Order: sequence, then C-alpha cells, then structure tokens
Amino acid sequence: MNLWLSALLFASLLLSSSAQTPEECQPLVSPVSLADPSVLYGRRHFLVGYTDQQFHKSILKITDSSWANVTASPAGNTQVFMDQSNRMNGTCMRYSYDGKIEGNTIKFSVFNGTSESYVLPSCDGCIVFMMNSTTKNAKNILRLMRLPHEDVPDQFSARSLYLLGRGQTLAESDMEHFKKQASCLGFSGEPDFIYNTEKSFCGEDEGIRLPHSA
Repeated sequence: MNLWLSALLFASLLLSSSAQTPEECQPLVSPVSLADPSVLYGRRHFLVGYTDQQFHKSILKITDSSWANVTASPAGNTQVFMDQSNRMNGTCMRYSYDGKIEGNTIKFSVFNGTSESYVLPSCDGCIVFMMNSTTKNAKNILRLMRLPHEDVPDQFSARSLYLLGRGQTLAESDMEHFKKQASCLGFSGEPDFIYNTEKSFCGEDEGIRLPHSA
C-alpha cells in the first residue's frame, strides 16, 4: 500500500463517522491510474461536490452550473489542457489552464491558486476528483470574478471532493457510492453542491473570459 493511501485510510478513521471499515473504504478511495491520461479526456458536467472550506462553500452556493473539458496537451502524456465554464449568479465565466500529471496526481495552477488532485473510482463516464488546494490573493480573484470579497481571508487551504459526469443527472446508486467515498474521506452530511437540472450550462463561447487564462 502506498504512503498516500495509508495516510488517507488513517485519516478516514479519525475524521469519518462512516459505517465503512478501512477495508471497505480502500477500494473507494484508491486513486485511478493516470498512466493513460485519456481517462480524463472529454467534456463533463459538475454534478455534486463537498468541500471543507467556508469560502468554497459560499462559491458553490452561487454556482448555477459548471462544466469542464479536458483535452490532450502537445507536451504529451505528462500534461492535459482544461477548459472550464461556470455560471455564477446567472453570469458565465470561462478560463483555461494546463494540468501537470505526476504519477497519479494532477497539479493545477490558476489565479494564484494551486491544487493537487487524485481521480477516484466512479460510475461509467464519471470522474471524481479529490482535491487539496491552496488559494492566495483570494480577494483579487473575487474582484476578477465580480463577486463580493469582504471578510474573505487572503490565503487558505481546502479539501474538496467533486463528481463530474458526461450526462446531467446521476443515478441514485451512483450518488450513494459517491457519498460513501465522501464519508470515507471525512466529509459528512449532504453535499455542498448538487446540480439543479433547471439551471442551464454555459455555451462554449458564452460569457466573460477571465484574464490569465489561455
């Protein structure tokens, strides 16, 4: 068992009220291999997510919809390119960035923030990202996004668990599987974001393209 997985399972014992045993959690939280990055490729919709940071919770509350499209990078199998579009309070905001693959980890750097993500097992056509992120100059980011920035710490870290799918709905069994993963990882209660199918997704070229993106 690798060091990351050992630490993760130990954390689940300390943080989680899950009924799952460590043995039951292990297959739920074992990272998917990224040796072939094509498992990431394609457009997917953000369907459900948890986070442990209040700023991220506030952002999720005003998020109507979000999609991400991952494509191959000219740099080869060690990088991917991600194009993302979020509808927040009715306004679409687009940005693009590169991701660097190191082993089974994807590292992103955008808007003075960095994240390290693992992909966890999920339903057919779905991707679950377990992310550890650090955000710096948060107020500047919010100004760029034209969002309130009072009383926001300038730097903070967060753990987040997001599920993205090719469709716009999630089967009940797949939602329960995701909630078990969340519980194993120390998240509790209902998700901080569940996509409302009455909300529309942004078009490919709709809205504001934020600076510092491709």
